[in-house]
Amino acid sequence: MIGLKLPLGLVAFLLMGLFALATRRVPTDAAIIVLAAAALVLLVLMAGSTYGGIRHALPLVALLAVVGGAGMQFACSSKFVIWKAVGAAALVAAAASALPVMRPWEYFNEIIGGASNAYLYFSDEGVDLGQRVKELADYYHRVIEPAGEVPIIVYGPISEVEEEARNIDWLSRDPKRDEFKLESATFSGAIIVDARFLGKRPFWDIASLRSTSPAARFGNLMIFRGTCACGPILAGNLYEEALSEIFAETPNWSAAERLLRQSVVLDPTAFFVHIELGNVYLKQGSRENALQAYSNALHYAPDDPMLRQAIQAQIERISVQHSTDIESLRDPFLE
Repeated sequence: MIGLKLPLGLVAFLLMGLFALATRRVPTDAAIIVLAAAALVLLVLMAGSTYGGIRHALPLVALLAVVGGAGMQFACSSKFVIWKAVGAAALVAAAASALPVMRPWEYFNEIIGGASNAYLYFSDEGVDLGQRVKELADYYHRVIEPAGEVPIIVYGPISEVEEEARNIDWLSRDPKRDEFKLESATFSGAIIVDARFLGKRPFWDIASLRSTSPAARFGNLMIFRGTCACGPILAGNLYEEALSEIFAETPNWSAAERLLRQSVVLDPTAFFVHIELGNVYLKQGSRENALQAYSNALHYAPDDPMLRQAIQAQIERISVQHSTDIESLRDPFLE
């Protein structure tokens, strides 16, 4: 992740800094402390923080920049012209690749950044953090709104509050108006999606858009126009709406059940949706339906022994206990 998200010119400075340290061309005491801190940060990242991508690695990047600074100092102070030339070339390369891209989350270095589909190799949160909301709103008001379309919007952290403030309409804003489209696996119109959702996924995989060229693109914000097998997108939206009903001050179990059932019809691969559906059935005292939902969850669950064991234990509890007082199963996706 770090190797593919740093400008190559900065990587060159880093390598020069490591060379200078290894050959004791620069003071080593402080640098050793910096490298030790970088190693500790790297260990933390390796332990399970990679879902955040480069944004979680920024402390490490800052530490590596100190080593890169040592490389620059070595190049500038060297008596050999070749090192001065290498340092100057690295500085020009770093500036040329980094400065035009002022949104660091979107940056991919020249190893893969030249490919039009580089974003397909990454699905972490660091691919885009809502940096293209203004472009989204502008395109909506220029193109989509005049066409009378209500788009599907799956774009990172943009909230309904911000969409309303920018006078943007979206599918599911009015559930009654959009009921038919929300239940259909095929959608025609505009689909606005964060590029990180287009890579291959174990659930809610938008395979129909992955091989389609967008009608418009703003960094890692993709806008598609036409007909799409958008069941996986709508399934995720329905799941989120169901959570709002479940965790409301006064839960609406029947509405949550309806939304979750629609979600698994559109895309059954999200095992945690089946878990939530089983929980909702339990709350309503429907043991047989809960048993079926948990069984479906086990069928689609990944090959994780601890996770599968928890689902299996819940199935066994429902099968042998006659009491309706059975606790809900933890939904791991909420974490």
